[in-house]
Amino acid sequence: MTGTGPMRIIIANRNARIASIILLLVFVAASVGGIYDPADQSAAGDWWPVVIFVAVPLILAGRSVTVGVVVVGDTVISGGWLRTRKISRADISAVRAVNYSGILNWSGASTQFLMVELEVAGSHVEILALVGRPAKVRRLADQLRDALGLEPNPAEPGAHRIQG
Repeated sequence: MTGTGPMRIIIANRNARIASIILLLVFVAASVGGIYDPADQSAAGDWWPVVIFVAVPLILAGRSVTVGVVVVGDTVISGGWLRTRKISRADISAVRAVNYSGILNWSGASTQFLMVELEVAGSHVEILALVGRPAKVRRLADQLRDALGLEPNPAEPGAHRIQG
């Protein structure tokens, strides 16, 4: 007899996952090409370049598979590049698509990219794992809102734009 646990709903930007994995693996290949010297087989090189330029990107490429949001029972798990956050489903009162304001955007809030933001017990929690073009992020926010059983938000940034 197999037991079934709570249903898992996964919300992720698949294109961003694939692009990040490809980019990191290309970086690893270029790093290996720069570190490895096939002409000099006798020299024992330092290991720190291998750790920094090969192992770390490989770990991040593996972590790319888990980047996103998973709704399991009464828990919402936000998996990012460097940390995982668990939030009680009951504490989430709203899901919004907002202008991206992460580390890749030094000048403030971007109008070209959006990210998902949760309202959790009166504070705002940015979900940087769900970032992308406006139409895609709005779809992801709608999926998460539906998974949580929340009402649609009346207005979100950029909703007035013509979708192409």
